[in-house]
Amino acid sequence: MMVQMKNDQINEELSQAGTASPITSELMKLDSFRITSDTPVPAEEFLLRMFGKPCFPRRDLSTVTGMEKCGKTFFTTMLMACCAEKQVLELERISEQPIKVMWYDTEQSRQSTKSILTERVYRLIKTHTDSTDLTDLSRLDSLFLVFNVRACTYQERMAYLIAGIQSYKPDLVIIDNVSDLLPSVNDAEESIRIINQLMQLASEHDCNITVVIHLNRTGEKRSLRGWLGTEILHKAFEVYYCEQIEKTDVYAVEQIFTRKYRVSEKLYYMITDEGLPEVTAKPNFQPRDSDGHYMSNKPDAYQIRSEKAETFNQKYIIRNEGNARQSWEWNLGLLFSDALSDASELSVSMLKDRVMALSGIQQPKYYDKVFQLAVDRRVVQTTMDRNGRIVVITVPS
Repeated sequence: MMVQMKNDQINEELSQAGTASPITSELMKLDSFRITSDTPVPAEEFLLRMFGKPCFPRRDLSTVTGMEKCGKTFFTTMLMACCAEKQVLELERISEQPIKVMWYDTEQSRQSTKSILTERVYRLIKTHTDSTDLTDLSRLDSLFLVFNVRACTYQERMAYLIAGIQSYKPDLVIIDNVSDLLPSVNDAEESIRIINQLMQLASEHDCNITVVIHLNRTGEKRSLRGWLGTEILHKAFEVYYCEQIEKTDVYAVEQIFTRKYRVSEKLYYMITDEGLPEVTAKPNFQPRDSDGHYMSNKPDAYQIRSEKAETFNQKYIIRNEGNARQSWEWNLGLLFSDALSDASELSVSMLKDRVMALSGIQQPKYYDKVFQLAVDRRVVQTTMDRNGRIVVITVPS
């Protein structure tokens, strides 16, 4: 009896082995997205190089961020000029032929948009070229598709953007500011929809879409504004941070995240009397006090006052004997190493809780200053885990 039942079971399984699974329209669509070892996929193609490293890839998103009035528009000006001129400052166009750029301005007045185009972008091109083709305004106007949509609603801006990309086929699209494509940067559903739509546009139309977005008010350079900023960090190929160096006329551009080619150098530049960016050296600014003595050139946020030292865990305090101006400092390596001792990575909030508990820091804003100092001194760094979440890790020695 048992033998017969087992044979019947085997025969049933054999009879079903050749039965095909139902092929639904969803399954057919899913199969079109499948990647195998012989799937034909176009090679990565980059539009520009920065310090010799490929950047701004086609079919992907790039991001420019920073606080207000910190040089974001100057940097996008350089990007636009480089689409026509082979080399602009430390940027170099990879293709021999000029490429078409679409600048989608949602923030500034029409007068400001035109002034930036003619008095900054076009003049920057003329500064770097002897070509008569690139000094002819009609020729330049055919390469630069510039739209000012500040007066439009956010729904109209997105609809017109899609129409422009589909019709004009630009190689590079710069959206300044991407926050103006949705009602609120903290609208999670709209943020996800907009970024997914931009990724789809970049992929379908073989272009790079570079979005400009402000930082949160904390100023932490990896803290892009709102839920929209979080979604951009999850999806962008690379992120560039713009800043003005404290107490100087020097601006800097730094690549703070990339999925492939790391640009380790910072671009430092100043604005000339003609209103154009010009490469300069890293500033070596060191202030003096009222008596003319040199002071620390660290930002005030990083200055540690001696009267606070006793309130913290002394294990993580380094005493600077004989230094009246800074009698102590944090042992950042030991503090963050202990906080990460049992983990290869931690979420930003979990690390914050651990460091504050270990150190005795009570004020979250003061912790933010200590954390930023640890990042600047390359004790720790933020990155993305395999699930696209922001985590903190120690910097490999």
